[in-house]
Amino acid sequence: MKQKHGKNRAKPYKKPAPARRNERFSKNYSFIQRSKQMEETHRRERVPTSAPQPEYEPVAELLPEIQDEVNEAGFYEQLVTGFNHIPTSHILRSTTDEPVASAPEKKEMLNNNNLSEKISTDLETCNTFSKRFDFELSTENINDLIAKKDLKSIKRNWTALGNVRFEIPQLSSSDINDHPDCGEPKQITTSADLKKIEVKQSICGNAKLPLTPLQSELFYIANNYQDLYYPQRSHGNAEEIRYVYCLHALNHMLKVRSLILRNNEKVSALAKSMKLSPNEVSIPESFRDQGLKRMKVVFIVPFRESAQKIVNTIGDLLFGSQDEKARNNSIANYERFLGDYSGNTIYFPKTNPKPVDYEQTFNGNTDDNFKLGIRFTKKTMSLFSDMNSSDMLIASPLGLRMLVTDKDSDFDFLNSIELLIIDQAELFLAQNWENLLHSLDHLHLQPQKLPDTNCQRVRTWCLSGASNFYRQTLLFSSHELPEFRAVLNSKCNNYQGKVRIANLVEQGDIRNVLTPIEQVFQRISCSNVESTFDDRFQYFVKHIMPQFSKPGFSHCMLYVPSYFDYVRIRNHFKTEMVSFVQISEYTKKEKISRARDIFFHSGASVLLYSERAHFFRRTRIKGIRNLILYQPPNFPHFYSEMINLMLESNQNPRDGFGEAMSVKILYTKYDLLSLSNIVGSENAVKLTSGKKDSYLFSTKS
Repeated sequence: MKQKHGKNRAKPYKKPAPARRNERFSKNYSFIQRSKQMEETHRRERVPTSAPQPEYEPVAELLPEIQDEVNEAGFYEQLVTGFNHIPTSHILRSTTDEPVASAPEKKEMLNNNNLSEKISTDLETCNTFSKRFDFELSTENINDLIAKKDLKSIKRNWTALGNVRFEIPQLSSSDINDHPDCGEPKQITTSADLKKIEVKQSICGNAKLPLTPLQSELFYIANNYQDLYYPQRSHGNAEEIRYVYCLHALNHMLKVRSLILRNNEKVSALAKSMKLSPNEVSIPESFRDQGLKRMKVVFIVPFRESAQKIVNTIGDLLFGSQDEKARNNSIANYERFLGDYSGNTIYFPKTNPKPVDYEQTFNGNTDDNFKLGIRFTKKTMSLFSDMNSSDMLIASPLGLRMLVTDKDSDFDFLNSIELLIIDQAELFLAQNWENLLHSLDHLHLQPQKLPDTNCQRVRTWCLSGASNFYRQTLLFSSHELPEFRAVLNSKCNNYQGKVRIANLVEQGDIRNVLTPIEQVFQRISCSNVESTFDDRFQYFVKHIMPQFSKPGFSHCMLYVPSYFDYVRIRNHFKTEMVSFVQISEYTKKEKISRARDIFFHSGASVLLYSERAHFFRRTRIKGIRNLILYQPPNFPHFYSEMINLMLESNQNPRDGFGEAMSVKILYTKYDLLSLSNIVGSENAVKLTSGKKDSYLFSTKS
């Protein structure tokens, strides 16, 4: 369930420089322009032959050989120029030497023209999809996106989402200035409404309609291919959100596959008319419809239970409601999937029940090490497919990181991702946030091996290394935290902009505190974000720890959200010979019981308690008289849970402290979002920007 930290983890996370990151996009654009010139020159230099050429069978591999050790520039240069090895004997006939077509040939040509017109008509219906991926970013556009220049901010208030903030880059090209309307969309109630917003016909018949107002507004944003950050996910609306992003992901995947299959037909028809192999035909620029790799969609979710729900939702959208036998026929390896991804529910005690949100979070298979490839064919959906032949990937942060760091295989399949969906992001903080960051740093990197894709079909912006600007990211969490904002701002560079739901927190979790007690919020001065770790620790050592040696001070719980801080404080306690017991996520059950008993009976004055230990176990600690929160909790509802453990019913009547109790929360001005979840947005602003350094909140009557 949890990944153990290494020996050197007692330090703030520093992002390692990812290997093989493209240094400059402009450098690769020169190769794209050169490839276009070479293709034009190659077409002009083709010499028509008088003798008819034999009909060739499709060749599986006509890719050029690339040297093993080449730099980034050399890789792309060989990639885009490698198809000039096609023999000049396999050439297109010139119009002047074209023989007169017979009646059957004319009929076949007429059918091909009608097919092309039909395909063009079908593609015109996918306006948003085709406009997005056919648009070519210039070097100037990319530089502006990296520098985040000319961002247009638009604020709207929608019925279901509330305050919606759009950030749309103002690119220099006039072709992309017609940005989507930011007005509130209408609710989707019928299949006709789905067709109007370019949803595939095969999905419209199976979709559960009507969509709720929340689903309609979320899908409208997702269907416009803008990045989305929605920080108000709950157990109540979780299924609504999951249904929306599965609908969007499947719709996108079907559009991608349909476009490729249609272009395959057109290439085959062109090759047949030229009596050439499809791999030997010089393909027009308009046929570029692929990435360097097949995979287009990645879901990152915390548990196998979440992956099972995603697969079942996609299956319902694709095949409709089915019994188990029909589902096994429609989805390959579905029986194996049920065996691996269902069951293993954690035992929930009935005598002392866990909180409701705990049972909802850990219901089902909670294994956090998995990766599942999904491939779509014309009639079926195949699970457990190879990564390089998969269309979708469902993985946990740990499972994805293990794929990336596997020395026996490459991670080239992450090069051409067009849709990234991150759900239940707050749970990754309790698992290992670094796994997610490490995985995101390895998207869209230069491939280690030459891809098996026909490079004449690869989009030029993918060859130029600009794939990350064409990736849409959907991020869902239960509340706002700086870590989530950082992912949105630093890892998401969608050229069509981003949408953030920014609703103020009117009443924080403090309203759920039942213990009548005064709560002191103590602000710590710090100069910058990097110094907060040291400044907080130094304040704790100078102003808080001296209280531990005062007569009568006992039964103090020190709640530490960050494991790095936990290890640092634990080591300092050992150095200073502080009487304490500890409970972390790695503490065994026997030692937890022993620590609780010692703390309750005044055997140790301090209990060092990690947030992850509380997340995974929700242990009821009794005998707390003094509570110190080293930092505002990452999970807002833990604030009231901790203070409510101080109720009179949980106290030791023989400890001799009577009703003496205290609560202190240490914070800095950079904890604004965490404080908003606890005391509300308005009070959080006062706490971080007020003149005083200490503020008192009371729940006493």
